[in-house]
Amino acid sequence: MSLKSLRGGSDEVRRMVALSDLPWERAALEDAFVAHNWAVVEAGAAGPAVEWGSGGAAPHFFGEDSSDDGCGRRLELGGAPDGPAGGAGFVQLPCALFWPAFGEEPEDAEPDESDDLDADYGPDWERFPAATRADFHREYDRIGALLRAELGEPDESFGGEMDEHREVWYCTGVQLELHRTDDLNSYSHYDVILVRIAPLRSGIGADESPTDAGA
Repeated sequence: MSLKSLRGGSDEVRRMVALSDLPWERAALEDAFVAHNWAVVEAGAAGPAVEWGSGGAAPHFFGEDSSDDGCGRRLELGGAPDGPAGGAGFVQLPCALFWPAFGEEPEDAEPDESDDLDADYGPDWERFPAATRADFHREYDRIGALLRAELGEPDESFGGEMDEHREVWYCTGVQLELHRTDDLNSYSHYDVILVRIAPLRSGIGADESPTDAGA
């Protein structure tokens, strides 16, 4: 079993929270990406090259990253706000990964068992090779505490199957979520912790019934 974390701190959380204060418009969001050093405007370009619609399978990378070094810090983006799927768009920031995914954990892990996708992830990810699922939950709680410091207690908290959990803060026109779930980017090889912003009507599982915050 192992945990990989980007060890996101208050700066990353504040940048995501700042997006929740913006109108859900492409220009406003892309200007914020540039201000946060999440995107750059090349010389002669009208705006930043942002890969909207790529989602988890082909995320928008930022900072220093190359295919040789493996996956680094990234945003996962839904449809562009001014595009045909804009109402279902999202901006999400992966924060931590846990292997193996829920339901795949052996009762007695062998000492030589290792994560065979580990080499696909670059040095931005801090490794904790002896971590347990309880450590993964503590990382979720750590990021949750940073969000609470900025936004107060979440408006709703949702539990789900397969160790899924999310907390939701409703803002003007958008919702911000802390989500622990299956990692689609790795075809469920990992479970993932995400911070996600989306228009109010396009949140994950919007028809679910809320549980209390301690669920």
